Amino acid sequence: MAQFNKTNFVGISTIALASSIAVHSYITDSTTNVLIEQSGTVLSVPEKQIDQVISTGDINSAIAMPVVAKIAQDAEKTITISKNETLLTALTNLGFDRKHATHAINELKKVYNPRAIKQGQTITVQFITADDVHPARLKAMNFKTSGGNSIELTYENEQFLAKKFELKLVKSLRKVEGTINSSFYSAALKRGVPASIVKEAISALSYDINWQHDPKSGDEFKVLFEVFEDENGNVIRTGELKYAAFAPQGTWKRIYAFKTNGGTGFYNDRGESVVKSLLATPIDPTRMRITSKFGRRNHPILGYSKMHTGVDFGAPTGTPVSSAGDGVVVKACWNGAYGNYVEVRHNNQYSTAYAHLSKISVKPGQKIRQRQNIGSVGTTGRSTGPHLHYEVISHGKKINPLSVKQLPAVRLNKKELNLFQDVKLKCDKEFTTATPALVVAKKPEVISIG
Repeated sequence: MAQFNKTNFVGISTIALASSIAVHSYITDSTTNVLIEQSGTVLSVPEKQIDQVISTGDINSAIAMPVVAKIAQDAEKTITISKNETLLTALTNLGFDRKHATHAINELKKVYNPRAIKQGQTITVQFITADDVHPARLKAMNFKTSGGNSIELTYENEQFLAKKFELKLVKSLRKVEGTINSSFYSAALKRGVPASIVKEAISALSYDINWQHDPKSGDEFKVLFEVFEDENGNVIRTGELKYAAFAPQGTWKRIYAFKTNGGTGFYNDRGESVVKSLLATPIDPTRMRITSKFGRRNHPILGYSKMHTGVDFGAPTGTPVSSAGDGVVVKACWNGAYGNYVEVRHNNQYSTAYAHLSKISVKPGQKIRQRQNIGSVGTTGRSTGPHLHYEVISHGKKINPLSVKQLPAVRLNKKELNLFQDVKLKCDKEFTTATPALVVAKKPEVISIG
């Protein structure tokens, strides 16, 4: 059996130590320290002492080597404010103590209200990382607001200084075109259309399209909207919807923004206002689905075939319900199997009814406008779950709400129609030359070492 003396043991140990250092270290200053990563912690070891250990084989000196954990370093990070997150929370998550972060925010308030920072806002932060003695320290912070300003906060000589600069914004157009898979809303968002623009397009088209009934997978759509960019081409805020088109089952429905003395509205390609006497759906189409149509069906509670006199829209309890048109509230009360119930008379021909509400927000005799909130979705009365039972009544007879077709409420005069045709032609040309809206993949957050 081989014999090992003290010299052999020291030699082997020295080789092992040198190999470990070679694998786990990198040099930041050739004349001072070596940084060694050990169990997830960065340690600083004087380079001369490591040379001494390797040359002499003095293991005791290796054990006695001084180390300092967590070396402060310059860093830069772009953070994105998440849902229900505040700027204070975001800064403390970076390692700043609460007092330091609060001091920064108090200075920021002199030029900008931190409460205006919303979900999705990106902020670039330059700071010194924490070490064993000090928490992280802010060096600078900057972001751009939707109002067209650039906000900068710096920390020098133990003081914060906030500044606001007005950005020079340029208006340009963005377009999106594609086909839907599950819904127009999700398809448009994925292709870069801002949520506010998608909802406006859905609202304007909802007079002619029932978003829970008409769209099918593969239907085409087009959207043209304004954006405002800074001098570097970064989109700072969204402007107005200019044009939207959707082709349920191949039949195109188009709307164009057009300004008259009465304000800006949306008109179809014949110059007719999209505003009709009644909405096709009295709930936000992105928050509901049709669960039962008009006609005979096997009643889910009574268990026998019975005429279903309206359309049921399934939606979460509390979802706002809007009036389908201008009118006067006839009933707003408990109505037996209907539960909480509202009926609105719109004209000499049409009335609409809304049942199973969790909340009623109007009173009998009250005049209301189209899209005005009248209550909330619920499951009161004879109901198996939260939904809105919606009825359309024509000359006292309940008819299929999905079959109601009506003329536009507003028509352009001859002069306005000529102007509209010019706007329409210009918009069609602009769509062909507009820049496609790009979907930028979210980058992982990376700390760069200065």
